[in-house]
Amino acid sequence: MEQEPDSYFYDRAEAELQLAQSAEHPAAVRAHYLLAGHYLDRFYGAPEDEEAPAQAAE
Repeated sequence: MEQEPDSYFYDRAEAELQLAQSAEHPAAVRAHYLLAGHYLDRFYGAPEDEEAPAQAAE
């Protein structure tokens, strides 16, 4: 069964969302949601030359 080449990123995002929902530690939940967001950006074609918003120092 052949899938679209970009479906890898969508599938990875789905997997990360499932992992986030089953994670118990808040840092793990956050990490999985961040990864899911990056995979969705790749899937939906976020421009690579677009600057990422600056994150506040924690």
